[in-house]
Amino acid sequence: MNKTILRSVPILLTFVVVIAATGSRLATGSRLYAVDRNNRYYAFGVGQQSCEDYVKFKEKKLDTLEQQHERYTKDELYEVSDKAVEYWIAGFLTAHNLYVADTYNIAGNTTMDDMKARLENICRANVKQRFAEAMFTLVQQLNPQRAKAQSGK
Repeated sequence: MNKTILRSVPILLTFVVVIAATGSRLATGSRLYAVDRNNRYYAFGVGQQSCEDYVKFKEKKLDTLEQQHERYTKDELYEVSDKAVEYWIAGFLTAHNLYVADTYNIAGNTTMDDMKARLENICRANVKQRFAEAMFTLVQQLNPQRAKAQSGK
């Protein structure tokens, strides 16, 4: 199978989450949310995890991963998992930029490390919510500082 296609799959799957979580502006100015009639949506990948799982991960409590992958050190498992979380966040934000009007870059000048720290705080405040819901909260926080258009070109 083509490697380019395989690399695109996580981002494409994330689009579904973004449509459900962030919605988009219609020409009429009304808000559209792609959720079912019970206000539910399906989150893929990391988005399905609870905030409690994310907090444990940030505290490097990787007992389950260590048991499943004994040949890797705890630091190696954390590094790989941390990159997977970063890629999921990047996919979520990319999809948000694509689907939300008047937004070129929702993160603006915010770094990935800052976003992960904010997500940890959001998750610590409500460990029962899903990680996708924490991402939606982060996007709402980032919105006032977003880049509305590409600068310098």
